[in-house]
Amino acid sequence: MATQPRALGRTGQVAFSVTILSTILAVVSVALTGPVLGSVPVFGSVPTVDGPPPGPIPSEYRPLSQKAPIPTPTGVDRAIGKLTQDPTVGALSMLVVDPVTGKELFAEKPTKRRTPASVNKVLTAAAVLSSLGPLYRTTTKVTRQSDSVFLIGGGDPLMSRTKGTNSLKALAQATADKLLASGTKSITLTYDDSLFTGPALGPGWKSSYPKLGVAAPVSALTVGAARVRPGASARVDDPAQQSAQLFAQRLKKKGIAVRKIDRGKAPTVSVGVASVQSETMAVAIDTMLTESDNDVAEILAHLVGVRVNGDGSFFGSSRAMTSVLASNGVNAAGLRLADGSGLSTKNRVSASAVAQVLTEMVRGDQPEWASIATGLPVAGRTGTLEDRFDSKGTRAGADVIRAKTGSLTGVSSLAGTVLDESGRLLVFVMLGNDVPSVYSARNTMDRIATKLAKCGCT
Repeated sequence: MATQPRALGRTGQVAFSVTILSTILAVVSVALTGPVLGSVPVFGSVPTVDGPPPGPIPSEYRPLSQKAPIPTPTGVDRAIGKLTQDPTVGALSMLVVDPVTGKELFAEKPTKRRTPASVNKVLTAAAVLSSLGPLYRTTTKVTRQSDSVFLIGGGDPLMSRTKGTNSLKALAQATADKLLASGTKSITLTYDDSLFTGPALGPGWKSSYPKLGVAAPVSALTVGAARVRPGASARVDDPAQQSAQLFAQRLKKKGIAVRKIDRGKAPTVSVGVASVQSETMAVAIDTMLTESDNDVAEILAHLVGVRVNGDGSFFGSSRAMTSVLASNGVNAAGLRLADGSGLSTKNRVSASAVAQVLTEMVRGDQPEWASIATGLPVAGRTGTLEDRFDSKGTRAGADVIRAKTGSLTGVSSLAGTVLDESGRLLVFVMLGNDVPSVYSARNTMDRIATKLAKCGCT
């Protein structure tokens, strides 16, 4: 959704649109095909610099970095310090950073590990983009041996039932055409979801999550987010089995009789019949961040596990993501990952670690992380921030704040970027645990972020 530019600063000469920022970073992202490993400053241990960093910072940022005044820690504390002590935010860890210089402007227990809720998805996005690349696509394919047909899941996080070139309908159509052309009208169907292993529900997840529509059991072969029917919230217990049954129904409509459906592993040697490719990782990450999609997050995290250490399980993906983030300079001491979505209460993440990722994203030192910026919800406009920042005390944050939200019972979090009144782009992270009311904590965090938007703080 396009947003209107906002005039900033005392001179009224600077205008900036969050949409422009998204477009700039998207162009950078599309130019990339693989991981680029770089370094991320560990806040509190790396000296700050006076000018732009040596990395490929987009030219559109340079007027901001050279001319817009840097807020002072004293100024920021005056603006938000009292609010950060509000009991509604519970046990709070917070960090505000000037990404150009790496200077900490406000810090409240930034290295304390907290349960991040869905802010965890920022780390998942960074790990996916570094290990797979923004243009990577997965493949769902069909092979055969005689009249035995194998449906093989490749971990497509956005495969639909009927819409798009990567839909189950498209795959069934191509399969039926090939089978009929060879004179085959009766088959047995084996579905192979062995790319992912281990428990289908994450550590600490409630068993009721699928029925409640919170998240589906994680599977390498999932169609339509494993919903029991289109438009429903509830998910099926076995996404791969559902996918195979829907596939068989499509084949039958095309004149292919399916005598039997079984789960199994496809043979190493078989004849290719048809295949469809997923959307790019950049597109999947945009959906994951904007809509806070738990299903997409877990499938993407499992793909990282497969790519990095050949272990497509919750344990393997968490270990792989930690390794990838550490390889990119994120302080691994600030990470204790249990899943990709943030649903698990066993996740422990520091505000400093999240700020490192967001800072590198803004600086351009990790250009493949540009897709994170394009996916972050826009305050008052898109995704999980569409219905926020619309009150008298928060309206000034609309358009100029892009942030990932997070909430669990007793947990509220918000992390992203804010353009302040002087035209300075800042990174902020708020992780609140043991909050008495998630709703109240969210409102206070929105007010804190808005104070940063209204603050020149010099």
